Amino acid sequence: MAKIKLNIKQDEQLSLVAHQLVHYADIVDIQNWNELLECYFSIKKDVKAKKVFLVLDDRSQAEYTSMHAVGDERLYIDYSDDLKDIDVNDPKWEQTYQNVCMPKQLQHYIQQLRRIENQCVIEELSKKMQHYDEDDLQALIYLNQDFAPSMDTEIVIKVAEIETESLKIAMMPNGYFTCDFDPFENFAIIQRMQHYGYEFMGLGAALLGWVKTEAFRAEKIEDLMQDLSVIYPLDSAHQMALKKLILKNNYLILPYSESPQEYLGYDLS
Repeated sequence: MAKIKLNIKQDEQLSLVAHQLVHYADIVDIQNWNELLECYFSIKKDVKAKKVFLVLDDRSQAEYTSMHAVGDERLYIDYSDDLKDIDVNDPKWEQTYQNVCMPKQLQHYIQQLRRIENQCVIEELSKKMQHYDEDDLQALIYLNQDFAPSMDTEIVIKVAEIETESLKIAMMPNGYFTCDFDPFENFAIIQRMQHYGYEFMGLGAALLGWVKTEAFRAEKIEDLMQDLSVIYPLDSAHQMALKKLILKNNYLILPYSESPQEYLGYDLS
């Protein structure tokens, strides 16, 4: 059964804000989606006004691609002045980076995501995933049939004070490779899913994840499917399969990377 394992702050010089943003806790021994969801809501209750972010898949790869994704000129921030007088081998360098630079980065990312000139609309994404073949689309369906085999059994939790659930992508902006949706495109998808009553939970190296809220309305399903068919090249059969899963499930998983079939290791059996 899944359990929440708090990450105890070891460094007295590390602020609570930085500690929670870097690594608040882990959800371990995950067996199924409902266990993960129960832990997610438990943490939300504990941290109250703060937002909870799940690193859904492949933490090390997600951190690597996020590191490069924030090099985008729309997200880049120079914090060298905060570190210039500290030797990189001095423990104070890491402490300063986490205590000073990371909160600055977070606020900068939020500001940039909100800027009108940086925002995009769903219709602008229509060409990016047109290379998805039958196996990729089947992988998308598979992820929503049973997400548990695709999850890491241990998921990292980040926590921060952020105004909205959608903006918590600023805790780990991702989408680095040219064939991926970039952070701003992912943000556009997240916002659109919020319109349909989905709360953004987090992302990983390849996947975006949501939980259905009370705001979800089944009567909007055709509009939702139309939007998803703009983002992905879903034919009528895949639309029907995904529609049934959306109405049945309390979650939604969507890929933002080049090949969901590759993420699943080509094993769709």
